Amino acid sequence: MKLYHQPRTRSARVRWMLAELGVPCDVQPIDVFAGDGRKPDYQQTVHPHGFVPALEDDGTVLIESAAICMYLADRYADGRLAPKPGTIERGKYYEWMVYVPATADPCLETIMFHTLFLPEPKRIPALVDRAKKTWASKIEPRFKAQLAKTPFILGETFTAADVLVGGSLTWAKMAGVLGDDPALARYIDALTARPAFVEGHR
Repeated sequence: MKLYHQPRTRSARVRWMLAELGVPCDVQPIDVFAGDGRKPDYQQTVHPHGFVPALEDDGTVLIESAAICMYLADRYADGRLAPKPGTIERGKYYEWMVYVPATADPCLETIMFHTLFLPEPKRIPALVDRAKKTWASKIEPRFKAQLAKTPFILGETFTAADVLVGGSLTWAKMAGVLGDDPALARYIDALTARPAFVEGHR
C-alpha cells in the first residue's frame, strides 16, 4: 500500500486513518505546493488533477480523502470505525462523510487560500468575509449542536467520521475562525491527543 501525501492537506486525514488502523503503508511525499502534482507522469498514473491524497492498494489507485477513509474503514477496521451497513447510523455516518468535503472544507479553503496561501495581490477579502459568515452562522453551529450531546460526532464511539470532522475543525482552528465553544474545544483536545492523530500529522 502506498499513500501519496503532502502535510497540511486532506491527505493528513488518510495518514491519520491508517495510523488508527495500524495498517503499514509506504508514504510517498508529493510537494503539491512546489508543483510535483503537475508532473505528467503523476497526473497520468496517480491523480488526474495533480492533488493529494491518492492511495494505491492492490494495484488500484483511489482518490478523494473521504472515499479513501470509508474504504479503509470497511476493509481493515473489522467494524470498529463505521456503523453497520443498512442501519440509520450508517446513514448518518455517510451524511458526515459527505458534509465535510462538500460543505465545510470549501468554506475553510476559501478563508485559508485568501488569507494564508495565495500571494497578497491575489487575495480577495470579500470572499473571506462571506466564507467567515457562512462558517459562523451555518457550519460551525451544526458541529456544536451534535458535539454538545455526544463525545464523538456519531455518538459514544470514535469512527472514521471523526477523522474527517476533526480534520475540518483543526483547519478551522488554524484559520482562526473556530469559536470558543467548550464542546468543540473538548472534542478537538480529545482527538489531537490520540497517538494516531499525532502520527498522521507528522
